[in-house]
Amino acid sequence: MGAKDVIFVDGELSSQIDELARYIGELKGASDVAAFAAEVSSGEVPSSVVQASLGGVLAKAPENKLEAVYNQLFAIAASQGGDDGLSSVAAEVARDIEAQAESGVAGLRVLNNLYNLTAEGRAQAAVFESMVGLAARTQLLGTLVPLVTRLPTMCSEWGVSAEDSARIILTLRDALDQAQLSCEAYEAEIAFLQAVGSASDKAAAVASSAIVRFANLAALCDLDALASLPSVQELSQRNNALGDAGALLNALLSSDYRQWLQFVAANGDQLKALGVDVQKASDKMRLLTVASIAADSLGQGVPFATIAQAIDVAETEVEVWIIDVIRSGLIQGKMNQVARTLLPTRSTYRTFGADQWKLLGERLEQWKASLEELQPVISNAKLIAQQQAVQMAGTSSVTIKE
Repeated sequence: MGAKDVIFVDGELSSQIDELARYIGELKGASDVAAFAAEVSSGEVPSSVVQASLGGVLAKAPENKLEAVYNQLFAIAASQGGDDGLSSVAAEVARDIEAQAESGVAGLRVLNNLYNLTAEGRAQAAVFESMVGLAARTQLLGTLVPLVTRLPTMCSEWGVSAEDSARIILTLRDALDQAQLSCEAYEAEIAFLQAVGSASDKAAAVASSAIVRFANLAALCDLDALASLPSVQELSQRNNALGDAGALLNALLSSDYRQWLQFVAANGDQLKALGVDVQKASDKMRLLTVASIAADSLGQGVPFATIAQAIDVAETEVEVWIIDVIRSGLIQGKMNQVARTLLPTRSTYRTFGADQWKLLGERLEQWKASLEELQPVISNAKLIAQQQAVQMAGTSSVTIKE
């Protein structure tokens, strides 16, 4: 029976081992498949089967059979040693698939099955690393993007050390960078800082990188998620290039556009050394400035001229910038093109601190006062309605025709 014709069926464990060994023998081109299978079956299973499958032998099986043959291998390993049996070979099998699988889609399905079948945390971590490697090699990293924000929790569940957590997350970050998925690489850096904490120079370097990414990437607007991390907050205390990144963060947090231009003029060399694209960062600051104006003027019309002056553009360009701010999710509102005003109904603060809590308290008091002013009007309207109902009841009559 040729390897391309093999079909796996349920049966006794010994027959499953023999069937898989024969299939491997066919793939290896063994001259005597029966003798090869007998040698593998008589060895220390599952190790003997696993060793026979390595070197790309099983990993290069036809795509339509790859998942089935590996499921057979996993079943044999689990039957012989339970969860420990599968966990003991998971890393070795995963590395072979990572390096040798010709189909990234099929290989990732197999690794996903292995991850879910493996109970031991460190083995799961090893399988996940292989998933990253295979996805990167086959340009399928997009399939792992939904897992990026879950990495701190996953690392905790695996029970791996802080060093291993850092290595795993940064490996994914570097792979995302190479695939030009910069926003996703930023999310991986946030995950790293959440998982590892702040007590290391590596964390400080990653925090610096995340700040520069935020400044350069137009799609990133949630500054509070970055600024709230302890490792990011500590950068301003340093006196080297990392301290420059801390100063950049402070400028992003507290400056309007004109203050930003002053910061750029005073720190141009430092920003260049950090890798900041000043033009892109300046455009980001324009968006943040418009959002700040909107936050201070919720429910009030903001003239286009005010916005144009704040971000140093012609008044005719203001509509485009407002559209960009709305598209970024920083604000919600309506433009009145006749009155040339923006009516903001919601705005995102760059960071929510004591000043923002104070402003929120003031607005709640204003809202409370407005409701108190409405109360007499509502009570009076209710009284008038009741009086009218009584009058109508006293004067109305029912006439029934005989």
